[in-house]
Amino acid sequence: MEAPVAGIDVSKDKLIMYFQGKLYEFTNDKRGYEEIRKILPKGCKVGIESTGVYHVNLAKYLMGEYDVRIINPFILKKFKGFRGKKSDKNDAKKLAELVVSMGSGFVTSDARELTSQWDFVIRSIARVKNRLRRDLVLLGYRDSLSKRRRF
Repeated sequence: MEAPVAGIDVSKDKLIMYFQGKLYEFTNDKRGYEEIRKILPKGCKVGIESTGVYHVNLAKYLMGEYDVRIINPFILKKFKGFRGKKSDKNDAKKLAELVVSMGSGFVTSDARELTSQWDFVIRSIARVKNRLRRDLVLLGYRDSLSKRRRF
């Protein structure tokens, strides 16, 4: 038997959940997450649209008990008829439909989080190199960190 499926549309202040033909509204905080856990059975598949930072806490809270699938907005755009009428309620329902249509072969990836961490590391390295270059020039040394060699 296939696990039940829910779709949750996430915004800054509220969550709209579609589950078994019904719509529910919760606050986007721990109290709202606990209410969701009271409704959803363990092992349920939960589709959540990746919404910047607003979906992260919900996804982490639900991951232990549920099959959480964070869905890239680009995938949603390609899903047939997803953006017909734009509303939070319609989006939650379409998220659930998308999870059903993708079946069990769909795997959630942490690529977004890893990309953000990679970007932070690269920016930090650039910041340190710029400080070192500035300090070398102030001390009268040649900038030996540049890729271009000056002779």
